[in-house]
Amino acid sequence: MSWLDPVRAALDQVSSPREVFVRDDDAGWGDERLSAMLDVCADVGCPVDVAVIPTELTPSLAARLHRHGRNGTVRLHQHGYAHLNHEPTGRKCEFGPSRSRSQVVADIRKGAALLRDHLGEVDPVFTPPWNRSTEALADVLVAAGLTVLSRDHTAPTIGHVGLQEVPVTVDWFGHDKGVRWSPERLAGRVAESAARDRVVGLMLHHAITDGAELTRVGELLRLLTGHAATTMTTLTAVGTMAPQADAVHG
Repeated sequence: MSWLDPVRAALDQVSSPREVFVRDDDAGWGDERLSAMLDVCADVGCPVDVAVIPTELTPSLAARLHRHGRNGTVRLHQHGYAHLNHEPTGRKCEFGPSRSRSQVVADIRKGAALLRDHLGEVDPVFTPPWNRSTEALADVLVAAGLTVLSRDHTAPTIGHVGLQEVPVTVDWFGHDKGVRWSPERLAGRVAESAARDRVVGLMLHHAITDGAELTRVGELLRLLTGHAATTMTTLTAVGTMAPQADAVHG
């Protein structure tokens, strides 16, 4: 019996095809582990959307990302600005209510410029650190030419014209009351999303993914890429679908 049996069973029973994207956060931290993660994705032919922290992007990391991107499966986009918390109380947030519009605009623009300088053009996608932001961020993103916002599926939908929201539906490092999900519980969450959502989004964090976790990542991706009911996709591809609500759920 495999820990992935619930995922396989859910996919076997879906009434319509599922699109699946993989988002890996925090490029700029743990470069060696990022390479290992991207190698696993390449081995199974799985595209991956890499969220890059602008201030952590070094020339060596840029070169590494360019090398991995040669096979066409690696997509890059902006992950905040410096991945710093600016909220004095409550949950961590880089673009929360404590910041002025001018501060947010400056960070978005500076971050985009850093990515362009090191990477050239990247996808018009924005992932806020910790998957959190205020509704006011939407106007800033659209003005900066960013057309896709990716957070967690539990975040309230903003519904801004010109900004498609493509949330992740499963966090590989999810937990209940501070206790990490077991592999079996994780598989159950993936199965639940496959049964519920037309677009399934898996969130990874390479910097905290050890060898055993990476093996399981490969096992899940191999199942997802090989199943007849799934099509592997990217954030930008999902973001071009319309209407938005139907693209993500249903």
